[in-house]
This record gives sequence, structure tokens and C-alpha cells, in this order.
Amino acid sequence: MSIKHWKLVSLKGSERVLLFATTTDRMVEHDLEQEANFSLIQTARQYHRRGQTSDQNHRDLAIAAFMAYAPRPAYDLSFEHIEAAQEVPEGPPTCYVASANEYPLVPVWEREASDDGGR
Repeated sequence: MSIKHWKLVSLKGSERVLLFATTTDRMVEHDLEQEANFSLIQTARQYHRRGQTSDQNHRDLAIAAFMAYAPRPAYDLSFEHIEAAQEVPEGPPTCYVASANEYPLVPVWEREASDDGGR
């Protein structure tokens, strides 16, 4: 089973924050089994048209999780850059992002940019 970690640099107010997420093959499979209007991956794909490879499925799931976690005006998702991460922060996630059918699917961690620890 493939496990991938993701990091997004964003702004919350005027402060840089780091958002982390983990995706697995099982999460991707579960999401893609949903009707299109319940799929986090399909939500992300409304905003871009990239190849639908296994790696892209993981990336799109992470993007949609970040979009769902940080939709409020406090977050500026126009200042963003998603990239693969070697690991996620220790400890429990800040929250789990649910698909539209309320199944908690993707763990998300939020840290201040100064808490990056080189990840």
C-alpha cells in the first residue's frame, strides 16, 4: 500500500502556516468509489485538468483535503504551494477531512511555519 505525505504552505491572516496531510491507496480508492458530487478528488479536479494517474489521485485528494480544511477567509489559499513531504508532524492530526458523505477520510495537521522542523 502506498502512503504519501503532503505539505502546503499557506497564509492564515498574515502568518505563514504549514498544512500537512497523509493519503493512502485505500483512501484514494474509497474516495473514487463515491458519486462524483461526494468525491474529494473530483472536487479538486474541478479546478484543474491533469492526468489521472495514481500519483495524481493522491495529490488531488490532498489538495481537496486542504481546500476543505481551510475554506475560511482567515486562510489565503491563493498563496500556496503543495509538495510531497517526507513525514507529517508527530501527534494526532488537527482534524480529519470528511468526504461529502461525512466519512472521515484524510488527516490534516496545521503548524506555524516556524514549527516546520525541516520537513
